[in-house]
Amino acid sequence: MNTSMLEGKRAVVTGGGRDFGRAVAIWLAREGVKVDLCARSLEDARQTCDDIRSEGHVARPHHCDLTEPETITSFVAALRQDETPVDFLILSAAQWLEGDLGDGKSHEEIVSTITSGLTGSILLTDMLLPYLKEGSNPAIIAMVSSCGRPGYTGSVAHPAFYAAKHGLSGFVGILAERLVGDGIKVCGFYPPDFETRDPITETEAAPTALLQADTIWQAIRLTLLSTGVAGPDAVYFNGPTRAELEK
Repeated sequence: MNTSMLEGKRAVVTGGGRDFGRAVAIWLAREGVKVDLCARSLEDARQTCDDIRSEGHVARPHHCDLTEPETITSFVAALRQDETPVDFLILSAAQWLEGDLGDGKSHEEIVSTITSGLTGSILLTDMLLPYLKEGSNPAIIAMVSSCGRPGYTGSVAHPAFYAAKHGLSGFVGILAERLVGDGIKVCGFYPPDFETRDPITETEAAPTALLQADTIWQAIRLTLLSTGVAGPDAVYFNGPTRAELEK
């Protein structure tokens, strides 16, 4: 049996109930990583964990709504009940919003988009940072999106989504510099629109010209496997948007 170099590590994954967060939690677990995953829907988080456990791996579900600081505090308290150090923090949760200012989006939707995509990730990282410093070859991975790239305008995302992603990009950039002395790798990933196959129910990616989540995962895996803190603090991906393919 092949043993992964990631086996025995512990990862915290946000947005683990569906889409890319669910997929990356499953892929990590298949590497032998112990996964604590959270989602706004505890039922979705439990389903992902049940699927991981059905394959003989280790995962624990948690409720955490990144727009509600009190649930972040409760999530971290639950994580600390296990004294195993946290090696990896995967920030993949974000609320999608498309459209333009003045098109009828509620203030609640706009605030939620920014807090889920930026503020919540900052608060969670702040609370988990002492425990990441205890980890072995620790890393923080943030799914930023091409919407966080300077000058990028190719997405149909709402300006509030762009704002959240530019904020997350700035957050990741300064962390990458300031956490070098603590031995923590920090890297932001900037994909355009991409397709996520479900690792449990879909054995192969569907034919499409879009970037595949599997490709992003392989880049994340290489980052987690790398030793030391020297390396990229940003990984960019190319590919068409859904809107371009629909023309």
